[in-house]
Amino acid sequence: MSLNAKLPPPAKMPLWHELGKSFADELQDYSPTSVLDGISAYEHEFGRARLIERLVELLHLDRVQPGPAHKEFCSLPFDIVCTTNFDFLLEKQYDLDRQDNRTVHPVVDEDQLSINVGATGTLLLKLHGDVRHPKRLVVTEADYDGFLTNYPLIATYLSNLLITKTAVFIGYSLDDPDFRQIWHVVASRLGKARRMAYAIIVGAKLGDIARFERRGVKVINLPGTRERYGAVLAEAFAELREYRREHAGTTLKATEEKPLEQFLLPRDAMTRLCLFATPLDVLPFYRENIFPLAEAAGFVPVTAADVVNLGDSTSAKIDTLIDRAVVIVVDATSRNTQLELGLAISRAQEAEVRPNRRRLEVIIVATEFAQIPIAPIEFWHFVERPAVPSEDSAFVWEVAQHLQNLAGEMGFAQRLEPRRLLDAKEYRAAVISAMTLLETDLRQRLNKAPRDTVRRPMSMRQLLELAREQGLVDLVDGDLSQWTKLRNDAVHTGRTVTRNEAKLVVEGVERIVGLD
Repeated sequence: MSLNAKLPPPAKMPLWHELGKSFADELQDYSPTSVLDGISAYEHEFGRARLIERLVELLHLDRVQPGPAHKEFCSLPFDIVCTTNFDFLLEKQYDLDRQDNRTVHPVVDEDQLSINVGATGTLLLKLHGDVRHPKRLVVTEADYDGFLTNYPLIATYLSNLLITKTAVFIGYSLDDPDFRQIWHVVASRLGKARRMAYAIIVGAKLGDIARFERRGVKVINLPGTRERYGAVLAEAFAELREYRREHAGTTLKATEEKPLEQFLLPRDAMTRLCLFATPLDVLPFYRENIFPLAEAAGFVPVTAADVVNLGDSTSAKIDTLIDRAVVIVVDATSRNTQLELGLAISRAQEAEVRPNRRRLEVIIVATEFAQIPIAPIEFWHFVERPAVPSEDSAFVWEVAQHLQNLAGEMGFAQRLEPRRLLDAKEYRAAVISAMTLLETDLRQRLNKAPRDTVRRPMSMRQLLELAREQGLVDLVDGDLSQWTKLRNDAVHTGRTVTRNEAKLVVEGVERIVGLD
């Protein structure tokens, strides 16, 4: 990875063996037997301080910048990244991505492992330290030999990761003796029950593949040449990011049925998801007073706490929720929600420059003295709330107005969405979208709040009965039962929906809502 950094020519980042050769060349009358031998001899000859200073020079730490491969890698929502590199290229790239507010939390010492760094940050575990921590640096034979003894908690933490998570090695040879000891223990104790591990390599040779597979690692061999290594990695990371977003909807399981329906729609569908990112202390207020207003406007409110990710990556879950939402309401009065605001703004900006991306509307809520760490953007909708919110405050009315206005702007496109999905042969999604449109339309035409006096939503059957009483629809019970069963099967069983079944529901809903 470091080889793909940007440096003014002719300078370039060294590989591990090139680093060792540079140290060996400065030794007189000594022929090192390995890279570690050369570096260790250099430290013995000139001292630890000079070794660190020379590392800084050889790694060009005063001028090196991350390259495209670093940029695309850091855009992936990993909760934990481990590195044995001594440089700061990943930290620099995460800092460059501050507009995303995807912060990085480097961990070098064991006492940092117990610190909760927040939901939307990436923990960067620097297994071999870095040049800012000379005592912690693992670079000589003595450092490697003493790793397990000197840093048992880091070794234990890494072992747990290798036991419970799927490891993906990028630009890593598995030659470090300390890591191989841990890897060997995990492999020998778990045997066939060990999780799969993968290594991403560009233009791997048969010997490389054999060496990794001998160590229990499958190679993902990307076609390309050494000269294009960084570009090939960057393309692969970008493709992986889009693939994950495309297929992530089915990995989310909502605790409520309405959000679950929306996650089952294709990524390019216009959902009705309204994502709320709020501090925990005001979330009950939002659920009680703001969520019903979102429902009344035709949106489906959801929070990250309402969704279970089949994996355990918090960053990936939030990334997917933002990707699928059409509106996000961010109460940016806490550090974590400000991070989510940064991610939302970044996604909204992405949609502005990519015509094939659905636009994301952002409603920002802040108190009088809250500091918003991002410059205003035209698609912001800003609302100020009192420090202690109350249901009769102007704040509630303002949020309702924004939601109603956005619903009005999106309404026509959302009414056409079932037909678009039908024409795209997304029959299951067309049925779900049509039934959601029918429920939203009936609520609005009947001027019925989303919750009655006992705070329970009206069922579809209750809405239709009320609509029939008022002469708004002539739908018979048989039609309703057939449509509802089809929609329930589509959501809960995943059964295949035929074109004729979807066409029947879509055309029936279009007739009721006045689109035929």
